[in-house]
Amino acid sequence: MKLGIAGNGVIVQEVLSFIDEIGFDEIYICGRPQSEEKLNALAKEYHLNGVFLSYEAMLASDVDVIYIGVLNDMHVDYSKKAIEAGKHVICEKPIAVKLSELEDLDRLAREKGVMLFEAMSIFHMPAYKELLNDIKLVGDVKLCNFNYSQMSRKYKSFHEGGFRPAVFDPVHAGGALRDLNVYNLAAMVGLFGMPVSATYSANMERGIDTSGVLLADYGTFKCICAATKDCNAPGPTTLQGTDATICIYPHVNGMTEYDVLFNDDETETKEVALDDGSHRLYFEFVEYKRIIEMKDDKAQRKLMEYSKAVAGIIDMVTADNHKFEM
Repeated sequence: MKLGIAGNGVIVQEVLSFIDEIGFDEIYICGRPQSEEKLNALAKEYHLNGVFLSYEAMLASDVDVIYIGVLNDMHVDYSKKAIEAGKHVICEKPIAVKLSELEDLDRLAREKGVMLFEAMSIFHMPAYKELLNDIKLVGDVKLCNFNYSQMSRKYKSFHEGGFRPAVFDPVHAGGALRDLNVYNLAAMVGLFGMPVSATYSANMERGIDTSGVLLADYGTFKCICAATKDCNAPGPTTLQGTDATICIYPHVNGMTEYDVLFNDDETETKEVALDDGSHRLYFEFVEYKRIIEMKDDKAQRKLMEYSKAVAGIIDMVTADNHKFEM
C-alpha cells in the first residue's frame, strides 16, 4: 500500500516522525512548487520515496491512500479530488466545516468504493479505549468537564492586531471550537453518544472565537467542553458520577493515563497508565491501514458516524437553533 501526503506543515511533520513504522510500502509528499526545497529536505530527512510539486500529479500516480494535512478550508476540495481519483482518504480534522459537506463526501466515497477517515486520534489511543470500559466505575454520570486549554504561540501577535494566521481566521475555518474543542466533542460523543441539545458561548476577537465553552445537555447529566487558544490551563478533564470521578491529565487529546477517584473514602484510587512511548497519532494510522487492508466497513462506518456527530453538534451551536434530534 502506497501513501501520499498532502501538505508540509506542523501536523504533517509530526506524522512524518513515525509514519515509517506503520508499514506502508512507499511514501510520497506533495506541495507547491515554491516549497520544493522544503519538500526535498523532508523527503531526505524521513527517507520518503519521492516528491510531487502538485496535488494533481500525486493523484494521477499509483498511490493508494492520501493523507491530507493542509488548511481546514481546503479539506473538502482536497478530499473530493482524492476520492474522485479512486484514493482512500485520511483527512485532518475537521474534514468539513458543515455536516452537509461531510455527508456529501461520505456518499461520494461509498459510490467510488474507497474509504474516508477523519484523522481523530482519540478513538485509537490505548488510554481512551480503556476509559470506555472504566466509565462505568463513576456510576450514574452527573457532570463532565472536558478542558483543552492551549495558548497559541501566535495569539499575542494576533491579539495586538498583527498578522492574522489561519488558526485565527474564519475564512480558513479557524477558531477554538474547530481547532481544539473538536477533540473534547469527539471524546464526549464516543463515551455518551449525541446530546439532547447544545449551546456555545465564546470569547470573540476580530471575528473569531479565541476561547469558548460548549454546554451539552444529556438530560440526566451535563457536559462542559471548554477550549482556549488565548490562555492556558493544566486541566484536568473530569468525569463525575455517583460512585467516582475520573480525572484525565492534562486533556483527552494527549491522554496516556487517568485516575479513578472513588467516592467511598475506604476505596483506593485506581491509577491507569497506558503509554508505550509511541507518538499520539501512531495508533490511528495503524488502525486506518488495518481497516483499508481488511476492508472492515463496519469499523469505518462507526468512525464516520462519530465524525458526523461532532460535525452535527458544531452545526447546531453555530446556528440560531441549538436543538437537534437524538
